[in-house]
Amino acid sequence: MEKEKLLTVGQVAEMMNLPKSKIRYWDDMNLLTSSRNRDNGYRMFDMEDLLTLSDIDFYRRLDIPINKMTNLYRKSPEELWAILDETETRVAAELAELEKRQQGIKRRKEQILSLIELKEKGFTDDPLDVERIIPIDLNDPNELKDYIENPANLIVYNEGKTSKEFIYGFSVKKDEFVEEQTLWQKSDQPEKRRKQFLLTIQSDNPLENNFNQVQQLLKEQGYQTGPAIGRYIMTAEDKEGRYIDFYKTWIDVKK
Repeated sequence: MEKEKLLTVGQVAEMMNLPKSKIRYWDDMNLLTSSRNRDNGYRMFDMEDLLTLSDIDFYRRLDIPINKMTNLYRKSPEELWAILDETETRVAAELAELEKRQQGIKRRKEQILSLIELKEKGFTDDPLDVERIIPIDLNDPNELKDYIENPANLIVYNEGKTSKEFIYGFSVKKDEFVEEQTLWQKSDQPEKRRKQFLLTIQSDNPLENNFNQVQQLLKEQGYQTGPAIGRYIMTAEDKEGRYIDFYKTWIDVKK
């Protein structure tokens, strides 16, 4: 291809929406065959260079290493196919990880939204979404991995007595961790009536919580209260500088 009209690095950068520094770097790495202006020594590019730049940009956007792109047009179709196949496998894994992160963001947003709504509404009638509670086992890597990936699986449980003390456990499906002790399991009988509320527990002193106040409020509304189950939402610092754990919590009620 004859080099009839030559373009400067600035013109190429603007045309292809690429930083000039990146084009110069690729040229320095011998990925391009740009000419030099005899008068000032500036790099000059023709249409063939633009096509090469487009290919390099495509491969670099896929994070294919520079050393695999040397002599790009001398590579056989089989070599290019192998590079792209390896890259496709990596990109698929990255997409799966991004989707996992997106789902994590979605769950966290839903949790925080539930906190906001419970703050505004007080009590709601949303159904319980916990199937089974098992004790926390810090020596079980699978259990810890499940918690780290979804902290909302941290559960607090109170048997409904006057005590403010809560038992801590993990939320699991009925058919998960079957070898573990069951602290509580959802009955197959018709759903009990439950009220949902926002439970607050002081992080470094769990006995400092609002459970008794909630029981009293429900008693004033004519309810008898039973066991309570809370699913972790988040931790935040209050005005006094104390760390408070927030739980979306269901409490059994009847009149």
